[in-house]
Amino acid sequence: MPKLRLSLAHPFAMAATVLLLSCGNKEDPMTEQCVAISGTVNAVAGVDIKKPTKEPAGCHEILKPGSTEDQHICEKKTPDLSCVGVPVARQPSVKVTFRGCVKTFGLGATSFGLTVALFRERTAAGQSVDPGYDVTGAPGQQANNTPAAFIGSMVSTEVAKEVCSDLGHFEIANVPTETDLISRVTHQNVGKASRDYVDAYQYNVVLKNSAITDQAGAPVADPQTTCQTAGACFVTDDVNTIQNGTYQTISRAAGVSVVTGQDDLYDGSGQGHIAGEIQDCTSEDKVQNAAVAIDAAARKLSYFNVGFDANEGSIDDPKPNSTRPMTNADGLYLALAVDTMTGGKEITIGAAITPSLCGPDTVCQCTADGAKNPAWSAPDGNEAMQKILGTRRIFVFPDSVTILTFDRALYEHP
Repeated sequence: MPKLRLSLAHPFAMAATVLLLSCGNKEDPMTEQCVAISGTVNAVAGVDIKKPTKEPAGCHEILKPGSTEDQHICEKKTPDLSCVGVPVARQPSVKVTFRGCVKTFGLGATSFGLTVALFRERTAAGQSVDPGYDVTGAPGQQANNTPAAFIGSMVSTEVAKEVCSDLGHFEIANVPTETDLISRVTHQNVGKASRDYVDAYQYNVVLKNSAITDQAGAPVADPQTTCQTAGACFVTDDVNTIQNGTYQTISRAAGVSVVTGQDDLYDGSGQGHIAGEIQDCTSEDKVQNAAVAIDAAARKLSYFNVGFDANEGSIDDPKPNSTRPMTNADGLYLALAVDTMTGGKEITIGAAITPSLCGPDTVCQCTADGAKNPAWSAPDGNEAMQKILGTRRIFVFPDSVTILTFDRALYEHP
């Protein structure tokens, strides 16, 4: 499952909306090469994505040399994008126990006592599933909007900090592997006056057969045989949630003074947020210079400040960059105050890159110092052409966060 590191305790600001390079721009001549790029690229699903104006770079997170405080930096690399648009057949699904920690955003947060629920992302006919619930129902007894997609749920239990850093642990049996899932973490099991968390929906959750272990954590060599026995197979990973106090400060810190419906976080009416990360085919390394878009109105779309130079932010504590029109080395994006409706709204989200500004012949329109290149006569076939990383249909709910990370599982199964 994709890992999302997002510092939601910091203010967020909107990325620039105009993407235009011109000959003579020497800010980053080795990658920009005077290629004029503007406008949008239309993804298959119909979402218009601003054309990225720089080639992608990969961030491989490593320990900072000489660090004594477990600090990290981005090591620059060529991103592995070989899996994008190359469908791969999934292995046969087996049933496992899905267990792990509930990770929270918010200082001093504890994550036990929350309802963790799992749903299939699509129906057997391939239709997207609404993972919401009846917010007017009695605490802990609310009906799911799509009961046929429901797999299982439990209230997270308290464990030692050495087991889960935020103290909350979950374990749900009979979860299918090699299947697109949605995790939903809520505080719906208690009365509204006692809730400390907004609803969090995480898409692109896929438990791989290669991650199956026995109860002690040893790899299972033959899942098809071993997992026929109930309780014999496990996959361990985390799910995510956010405190309501942190949620309420996000928009204000970003300069959005009013988010519709934020005066009551549990009435099912208002606007929601979307967050995620762009990764390459390793599902670990981040991708710089990808552009994200949604087909719904949002007050702000933000990227972050972590680059490759020593003075360009902290990968352990990323902050918004008010001028970036694409992801930075941290790979993070955030859409604030997305228009939705009572009961939730299905939208399309997509991401794109510009793989090569100079094209296959490597002859750029300008030289590295920004001057016109006399060897260039005309663009070749793929010069400055965009590539869609993928799109997804997701639900956004009022007063909630929907998390979608673009990674190998999404690229191979868009």
